[in-house]
Amino acid sequence: MRDIYPDFYKRFKCIANLCEDSCCKDWDIDVDSETEKFYNTVKSELGDKIRSLTYTDEYGERVFRSSDGRCPFWNDDMLCDIYIGLGEEHLSRTCANFPRVRVDFGDFRENILSFACPEAARFMLASDKSAYADFGGDYELESSENDDDYMSFLLKARNRSVELLTNSGEPFAYRLADCLEFNAQVQSLLNGEEPAPLESGSDNGTDFVFEMHKRFEIMSGDWRKALGETADRADSLTISADFEKDFEKFALYYIYRYYLEAVNSNDVMYSIKRIVCAYIVTGKMDAYFAGLGYPFSRMRVLQRYSKEVEHSYDNTEALNAEFDKDERFKAEDLIAVLENMV
Repeated sequence: MRDIYPDFYKRFKCIANLCEDSCCKDWDIDVDSETEKFYNTVKSELGDKIRSLTYTDEYGERVFRSSDGRCPFWNDDMLCDIYIGLGEEHLSRTCANFPRVRVDFGDFRENILSFACPEAARFMLASDKSAYADFGGDYELESSENDDDYMSFLLKARNRSVELLTNSGEPFAYRLADCLEFNAQVQSLLNGEEPAPLESGSDNGTDFVFEMHKRFEIMSGDWRKALGETADRADSLTISADFEKDFEKFALYYIYRYYLEAVNSNDVMYSIKRIVCAYIVTGKMDAYFAGLGYPFSRMRVLQRYSKEVEHSYDNTEALNAEFDKDERFKAEDLIAVLENMV
């Protein structure tokens, strides 16, 4: 078993109350059973408070009961009372690990940071594809070819997708269109079909993408407002080349984080279409905020999209369901939309 990391992973350190957002904000905090067992032994006012504010949510998970979108242990100094009172070693698994994400593929484990964390996002925006040099390297390919041809095929397809997305000679919208077309061929092979050239698609504009996002579960009033205001003028907004340089880093994160989910879903298109949606929404939002003098920074636009959409199980499931049933999300139609955005 080999653990694989981007080169910035081990340099990451939480900046606590210096962070402009917080993982203690907006989300319910999961409490794993082992940590809860310890909390049940704590004989103090803090222990009593922890026990009184731990409950079972609608999904059957044990969580802290939030108040006004805040973890009840996130104090007025924006520090954690549990960390202060019990020590880092007694944080729940979720709190101790975030934004670190580990995905186990049997022969190897890939470790990455979540873009929903502003400090992690800064690391990723300051890096390029060389930071992921160990992902899809010889060890993974050789190990998987011995044991699992399917994973080997996915790793090679992911590597090719990364090459297409980082082809700096083209506008990013064209690169994303090329990646869609390539993965449509990959998907045909996964389905046991002979790949065929895509037909010409229809440009349905971007309104339907924004309308879908407006129906999602939204945590932040600021995000809801920004999404609505951007949607109202999306057709008149042009995504800048400067934004595309940063979005390439977001796309790299996304493809390394999610592409190999196809080993279970048998669908590589989900991850690519989610990148397309993120590009349209965040690119147009960046253009809108640029016209206002950036009251909401580009990093925060991308980070907030990750927090609002990517990290919501319900929203991700809703995205995939729309991809399955709405004809406007066919690869050829999304390609037409992207090509006409340049």
